[in-house]
Amino acid sequence: MKLAFDALEHASMKENFSDFMNQLIQKAVEFWEFRDFDSAIEKCNEFIEWNSEIQFVHLFKAMIYSSAKDFYKSQKIVDGIDKDTLDEYELKISLFISSINEFYTHKFQDALNTCNEFLKLDNGTFTEIHIIRGFANASLESHKEAIKDFKIALKDTDQENAIKANLAYSYLRNKNHLKALMIFRKISKHYPNHWKVQYNTGLSYFKFALFKKAMPFLNKTEELKSDFSGTYLTRGFIYLKKGKKELAHKDFLKAKELGAERNYEIIMRKYYHKY
Repeated sequence: MKLAFDALEHASMKENFSDFMNQLIQKAVEFWEFRDFDSAIEKCNEFIEWNSEIQFVHLFKAMIYSSAKDFYKSQKIVDGIDKDTLDEYELKISLFISSINEFYTHKFQDALNTCNEFLKLDNGTFTEIHIIRGFANASLESHKEAIKDFKIALKDTDQENAIKANLAYSYLRNKNHLKALMIFRKISKHYPNHWKVQYNTGLSYFKFALFKKAMPFLNKTEELKSDFSGTYLTRGFIYLKKGKKELAHKDFLKAKELGAERNYEIIMRKYYHKY
């Protein structure tokens, strides 16, 4: 949202909008704020009918489509803009929109490359790009790099808890279990209905054999997302280590039904008979 208002201020200073054009853009921003994306796009189209040469409005329209999760349509608009007509600030906006679209269409390497291109133009003031690059790095299993990005992004306190959740996940995947647990145990209360946060908190406790503390989080994960096999594998191991083999086997079978056949075979062959 901050990017949109900064871009609006930049465009109005650069372009000498008429009062009517200013009203259209202000209305578009207002509709966007209230997530009435169709009305926001309609106002952008009205503006473009008056003056199609102002590239900021096309970029803003692409940003609205991205907010509406129509990432392909958003990127089509960005790709259709002649980059030679953009100033440096507008180019940064186009790169930021592209990085979002690429990430959410699972083009993680492209998103990473676009973020890096953005950062060549930026002096470090726009921390949001590090959130996208952190997501891209994490999706590519480059968790050491993701950790660096999330730490930079934590300067943006408006999204502190969400960034910490992703930072903790990268710590967990990078086998820094203590740091992961220290963060998850604090932020899990902020996300009581987010199954990934609940599961990863339980998994972090599990890594330290704190089974009593892990169980409520795993049970909550089952309640929130009953088709996630990881819950049953982790909880099954807890039951197994406690000698509750029937409950363990029930969970392992459930995980197998959900697609974790290979995990089930390994557990039954290597671990189940030891308890």
